[in-house]
Amino acid sequence: MLTQGDGQARRRKVSNKKLLEAARRLFVDNGYDATRPQDIARAAGVANGTFYRHFQDKEAVFLAFAEQVQDELAVRFEEHLEGVIGLRARLEVILRTMIKYGSEHSGVLQAAFLDPVMIAPNNDDAWRIYDRISDFLSLAIGAEFLSGSGGSEWSLSLLSQGISGFMRHAMIFAGRKQLDVDEVIEEVVNFIERGFGDEASRRRAR
Repeated sequence: MLTQGDGQARRRKVSNKKLLEAARRLFVDNGYDATRPQDIARAAGVANGTFYRHFQDKEAVFLAFAEQVQDELAVRFEEHLEGVIGLRARLEVILRTMIKYGSEHSGVLQAAFLDPVMIAPNNDDAWRIYDRISDFLSLAIGAEFLSGSGGSEWSLSLLSQGISGFMRHAMIFAGRKQLDVDEVIEEVVNFIERGFGDEASRRRAR
């Protein structure tokens, strides 16, 4: 039997979903700066007060949106990387997955991958989302590559942030210039792979 509390929880869940879907559309269509909480509430078909019962402010709903996109990508990465061996092959999977996701969800990656720390510098959740980007590269190269027996002089977190930023901007540039996808992937993977070349050779020799 459905209790009053169950009904309220279900309505709250529905409202939250509507607000997040509306925020996603508006951030993509209008950008972060031009989107206001009242716009999100109106697009979701709820009262302004309902927005603030779910999210403290616009920063909070943006971070929820960015995390949602990261979650969607992480699921795809894990599915597509299963059984794929080798740095080059795994990097290609990461890039193709990002490109396919971007084509299926136009504008979402550009909107969601705004620097969360620039938007909410004092919010711990923003830093958590920012740091999580390194997890994506870890999936591609495998943590054992940089932290296996014998250790490495490189920092996985540092390299992950730098390379993820490079990949992100390369993909945005390629999309804007309508460059050939296969050629872009080839160039980006070659660049990253050569950067790891000496380390990879040492590990193969062990």
